[in-house]
Amino acid sequence: MVFVILAAVLVMLGGLVFDGAQILNARRKASNLAFEAARAGAQAISTGSLYRDSNDVIIDPLMAQVAASEILGDHDEWSISVQGDTVSTTVWLTQPLHILSMIGIDSRRVAGTATARAVRGITTGDD
Repeated sequence: MVFVILAAVLVMLGGLVFDGAQILNARRKASNLAFEAARAGAQAISTGSLYRDSNDVIIDPLMAQVAASEILGDHDEWSISVQGDTVSTTVWLTQPLHILSMIGIDSRRVAGTATARAVRGITTGDD
């Protein structure tokens, strides 16, 4: 009897380790996708802001949405927000759990968030 209980506890402990690693990998993947989408969105600079006298860079929200959707097109749950020269993205992924599903924990939802800022990189020689 003791061995049966000990075996069940060891299987659940192994499940925590294995499925926990899968959750951490899914969280890293969500963060990487969010960073890629934020960088792609931050490159969607409004052409009107490039020809102003000020050094302010403004991102076109529609172009940023399209650029992010090209990166995140396969994923159902994501959001993007654009404010001035900053793009923020959040990606949600659902990681199925293989071993812990035996005790009723079928999946875990993880999120990754990232922010990217567009800056003007080339200046005149007089600056």
